[in-house]
Amino acid sequence: MNIRRIRDDDGPVLRDLRLRSIDDSPDAFGQPLEEARARPEAEWQRSAQQSSHGDERTWLIAEVGRDDVGLVQGRKRRPATLLLFSMWVDPDVRRIGVGRQLIDHLEDWARGWGASETILWVLSVNGSAVKFYRDLGFEVIRAGQDAESGARFAALAMRRRIHSPTPS
Repeated sequence: MNIRRIRDDDGPVLRDLRLRSIDDSPDAFGQPLEEARARPEAEWQRSAQQSSHGDERTWLIAEVGRDDVGLVQGRKRRPATLLLFSMWVDPDVRRIGVGRQLIDHLEDWARGWGASETILWVLSVNGSAVKFYRDLGFEVIRAGQDAESGARFAALAMRRRIHSPTPS
């Protein structure tokens, strides 16, 4: 398994993974499949380019062999919060650690700019995803702006501290 940051020429890869994710879980991502399909190639390319460098946003891609099998988006919220969006792993490779690796690598990226916590939103009816995040140490946020914004979409806001890496 390999986790890598999106490259500036990965617009087609991003498009393919996003369309697969929305097709697999149409209610989870807040965008209808037809809308995503209609998005111009230039927009996918621009998103890849903007996310391929710097510390404001990124997409990470999971590869198993020659296959692209997962992705996650991270965005910086000042001063020190990593916002995690659009997490998806191909059903054929779930439960082998791809999701955990995507999050770990995303938090490694965020440590580089001083992030101290990760926040995400997950649909409350998606019990397997809620359990996955809980098993990774995420806790439900019960009050505040993040909880309120999630509640408008029947989503739970969840948080986990980003710890400094353990010295080897």
